[in-house]
Amino acid sequence: MRGVGRVARAVLTLGVVAALCAFVVLLVGPRHLGDGLSAEDVRCPKGLDDTGISLERFFGGEDEEPVSGEVRALLEDPNFGASPAAVEDLRAGIVDERLVRALLAITEEHKICADAFKEGHYFLPGVKDGPFIPEGYGEAGGLPNTHFYGRAVDIWDVDGKPIEGNGGDPDVRDVGWILAGLGRDERPDQIIGPPGWTRALDRTYEEGWILTKDQTELHRDHIHLGFTRENGTQNTR
Repeated sequence: MRGVGRVARAVLTLGVVAALCAFVVLLVGPRHLGDGLSAEDVRCPKGLDDTGISLERFFGGEDEEPVSGEVRALLEDPNFGASPAAVEDLRAGIVDERLVRALLAITEEHKICADAFKEGHYFLPGVKDGPFIPEGYGEAGGLPNTHFYGRAVDIWDVDGKPIEGNGGDPDVRDVGWILAGLGRDERPDQIIGPPGWTRALDRTYEEGWILTKDQTELHRDHIHLGFTRENGTQNTR
């Protein structure tokens, strides 16, 4: 009879856990559970957003330590949101720590949503990312792909406003001013954004801004931050 009791308690426990999981799914909706939505459909899936519960901790993984205190600070920053793939890249230690520090500088002032570092990034639909930018992606085709090495990130939203159509918004523009205020060795040397955003900031190649028209046109809907080198930068100002 004691064995039967143990089995009954185990079944009851599993039933409770299953019911709780179902409740969470209903509460937050499927988009937070990696249901095959593209990254561009998932704007800011940090934990459960409005519930204050972390899906990562609910489904396990709390024993996985980030590779540095800065990564932990970014993951726990309420001003930082990211796609599940971007979060995993951070936890796996794939992301260049200079990039992490640049994002932390931005989140001191603004809420941002990052789409992709390495995993889940693509330049052209159906073309798998590799060490070089594919031909057909503007004049940059054939150049090294900083995303592939974990040295780049795409920001799609600032303070709840999509980059697309908001290049002149003061908050979106302020992201550029924050980057401009970083030291040249800490500032990304591959900063690309919408045409209007780029013109308003009036920065230079020597400061890390990419000013070619075809690239700013290709970045109308997001801000790209990248480091072209594993060590150091090309910034001279």
